[in-house]
Amino acid sequence: MTVLETPLLPTRSRSTRVVTASASGPDPDRILVFGDAVFAPEHPLHAAAGLMAEAVAARSGRGADVTAVPWSSWSGQTLLSAGNGIHFANHDVVVVCLSGSVVHSRTTNTAVVGAAEEALVLVDQLRPQLAPTAEIVLALAHREDQTALVTALHQARPDLIVLRIDADTVASAPPLLLEVMQLLLEQQRARAGSPQWLRSTPQPFDHRYDAIRRLGIVDAPADAALDRMVQRMSELFHTKGAAITFLPEGRQWSAASTWFPRGSRALQDSFCRSTVLGSGPMVIGDAWARNGRQVARRGRIRFYAGHPLESVDGVRVGAVCVFDPAPRREDAVELDLLRDFAVLARDTLYRS
Repeated sequence: MTVLETPLLPTRSRSTRVVTASASGPDPDRILVFGDAVFAPEHPLHAAAGLMAEAVAARSGRGADVTAVPWSSWSGQTLLSAGNGIHFANHDVVVVCLSGSVVHSRTTNTAVVGAAEEALVLVDQLRPQLAPTAEIVLALAHREDQTALVTALHQARPDLIVLRIDADTVASAPPLLLEVMQLLLEQQRARAGSPQWLRSTPQPFDHRYDAIRRLGIVDAPADAALDRMVQRMSELFHTKGAAITFLPEGRQWSAASTWFPRGSRALQDSFCRSTVLGSGPMVIGDAWARNGRQVARRGRIRFYAGHPLESVDGVRVGAVCVFDPAPRREDAVELDLLRDFAVLARDTLYRS
């Protein structure tokens, strides 16, 4: 029998929805997981992904985003079809959970080699979609001894990362998996062309436009949850204005806003147009300063702080921002709190 044939009965109700959970911190790492064998089985998928994000962030001292794709190695579904619509290049590490009894009796080398070949086909289909330095980790989540399969995989690809996971003992994330991911992420950050480096550059406009169209937020009626969120942002940052904005083609749409009314604004008046060009926060202490950056036409706003608002797979669709008619020190802004609101806005939009 091969990796695609014999199921290991799931301990978690299966969801058909891709979810992303985040941990606070700057410059977050992005991890994509196919299958749920490396997540805590007693938690819903989103909560379990959140536990892994927190564990990764605790080790790195940075933020972390963990995207979970419901997928079963025994279903015959490819990784590309399971992740249909995901922008794979936004992720640093991809974990593929191979669950099920790979070789039922393990009496022939042919059976083991066949299972290894099927697993490598899945990897080979996925690899061209990733950034050049992104890493793929195969997690073998089985109760049986899989030494023969690990050996066959390493013989076929000496550089392949293969981990054996005891799915029955997972609390937040397997310690060995966390250790390996930390090493991979540290290595990538120093390399040009890494996913982290790519995320710091502007994304293709059409990716943003497509993601906004799928979300269906532009020109939609007001949302009470988003309205409460911008009100809370304004209170915590002590600003007159706050907004959750989107950048569809040719304009800016404020789905929720204080001080300025919600709705469309010209791109020439948009600070958020510059915020979505990078992966981190943008802060302007005084937009009227002669020696400062001119990112929008001079208007009533002098202080602005924004953080990109992303889709679940890391496409920057807009921004959460706070602003005020009075200037202030740029180093006084709580950037982690700003990212937390961006994550909260994302979860509100994509879990509704």
